[in-house]
Amino acid sequence: MVKRTVDTNFFNILNYCLERSPFYRQHFKKTDISMIKGIEDIKYLPFTTKDHLAEQSEKFLCVNENQVIEIATTSGSTGNPVMLKYTKKDIDRLALNEHLAFHNAGINENDKVLIAVTIDKCFIAGLAYYVGLNSVGAASVRVGPRSPELLLKMAEVTQPTAIVGVPTYLDKVYDIAGEEGFKKSLGTVKKLICIGEPVKEKDLTLNAIGERLRKKYDSQIISTYGVTELAASFCECILSKGGHIHPELIHVEIVDDNGNPVPDGVEGEVVATTFNVEGMPLIRFKTGDISFIIDDGLCGCGLKSKRLGPVTGRKKQKLKIKGTSVYPQTIVNVMDNLDYIDNYVLIATSDTALSDHLEVRCSLKPGVPDKSGEIKAKLKGSLKVTPVVVIDSFANIDLIQSSVSKRKKTKFVDRR
Repeated sequence: MVKRTVDTNFFNILNYCLERSPFYRQHFKKTDISMIKGIEDIKYLPFTTKDHLAEQSEKFLCVNENQVIEIATTSGSTGNPVMLKYTKKDIDRLALNEHLAFHNAGINENDKVLIAVTIDKCFIAGLAYYVGLNSVGAASVRVGPRSPELLLKMAEVTQPTAIVGVPTYLDKVYDIAGEEGFKKSLGTVKKLICIGEPVKEKDLTLNAIGERLRKKYDSQIISTYGVTELAASFCECILSKGGHIHPELIHVEIVDDNGNPVPDGVEGEVVATTFNVEGMPLIRFKTGDISFIIDDGLCGCGLKSKRLGPVTGRKKQKLKIKGTSVYPQTIVNVMDNLDYIDNYVLIATSDTALSDHLEVRCSLKPGVPDKSGEIKAKLKGSLKVTPVVVIDSFANIDLIQSSVSKRKKTKFVDRR
C-alpha cells in the first residue's frame, strides 16, 4: 500500500513538472521517461542541485505569480538569496508536515510552546512551526531568538510546556535564567524541540550540547532536521529514534560521492523529492547534508515509515587534513563537550586543491588558564589529526562568526 501511494505521488509530481516547470522540461530532455516504471527508477533521473536553484530559480515556478502567497529566501551559492515561492496549497502542506512532526513529538492542544525561532527576515522555519502548532491546536508564543530576557519573561507569564529553538541559544538562555533569577520560569518546560544544530550522535545518543540541555532543563530532547528548499522537516517522535520520513510528502534517497544509492544505515548525501508541492516542486534535490536511513520496521510509536538519522556533516564542508577526511560537526561535538570553552569558531583555508588547513579559534571562560594543549589532545583523539588551536577573545570570535552572513552566526567559516 505504501509503495503504491509513493508511486502515485511520484508520477503525479513527475508529470506535473514535465507539464508546468520550464526547468524540468529542459532538465529531463535527454532522459527516456518511458523507462520510469516506479519510484525505484527515480535513479535514472538527473539530480537537481543548489546551483540549479540559485542560477535558474525563476524557471522552477510552476504556477502564475498571482497564485503565490508567500515568498521565503535561502542563501544561494552565488551569494544572492534564492527566492522560494509558495501557494496556498503549499502552505497547507507545510502545516501538515509540521502537524505530523509536533503530533508525533507529543505536542497537542494542551501545550503552550515558545517559538524561539526567527519568523521574519524571509525565513520559512518560524512560519512552519507557527502554522504547525496552530494545526495541532497548541498555543504559540512567538518570542523569537533575539532576546533571552524576553523569552524568560514570557516563560514566567505563560508557563510553557515546550520550546522550539536552536540548541546553543537555548543553552545560553538557561545560563542567563540563572543569572537573572528566572530558572523557576523554565520549570514547566517538558520538551525542547531542537532545530538547526545536531543534538544527537550517530548512534542516536545525545551529543554534548544535547546532554547539557537535558540536564539543565530536565526535559526531553527531540531533534528535528529541516531543509528550507524542501519546505519539510524530519522530526523525531516521542521515542527519539531518528526523524520520521512522511512518504505522502517526500521521498528520500541517500547517495554516495558518485551519486549511487547506498544501503540503509550507510552514510551518504541526502537527496529528496517533494510530493504535492504546487509552486516550486523539486525532484532529486541534493541537499549537501550527510546522513543515513534507519529502517528497522515498525517504530514503537506506531509509524511504519523509515527514519532519517542525525546529520553528521555537510558535503561542501568536508575537509582533507593531512590525508584524513574530517567533517566540522565532529569538531563541534568535541568543543561542545569542553565546559571551559566560552566561544569558538572553526576557520578553514586551503593552499592546494589536495589539502586543507583548519584553525580552531576559541575563548576560555574567565579565570581558566591556557588549555590549548588539552584542546589539541581532545581533538586529535576524535580526528586522528591535530588542527591549529588559537586562544582568542570572545568578542573577536563573535565578530568572525558574524562575518559570513548577516542572518545568523556560524561556527564554521570556510575560506578555502
